[in-house]
Amino acid sequence: MRVELVYHPKCSLYKSIRKVLEDVIAEERLPIPVEMVEDKVHSNAPYIRLDGHLIMKIRNDHTFDNLRDFLHKKWIDITHPKKNNQKP
Repeated sequence: MRVELVYHPKCSLYKSIRKVLEDVIAEERLPIPVEMVEDKVHSNAPYIRLDGHLIMKIRNDHTFDNLRDFLHKKWIDITHPKKNNQKP
């Protein structure tokens, strides 16, 4: 799984979001580095991409628990895919 934090250098929110992301990943013991991707064109709030797909635009009210729950769910979805074609 690849986690990217896309940010604009003039946005101050991305630094605190990076810290929260790294703390969440460490607490959950997920083997995932946070890759920083600079976006000099768009000056909107930072966002998170997972395996190249936009998954979450960051808002000021995102908390540690929000991000932890979200990343944990995504990690489970990726590492334990549902077997749709399996009969009971």
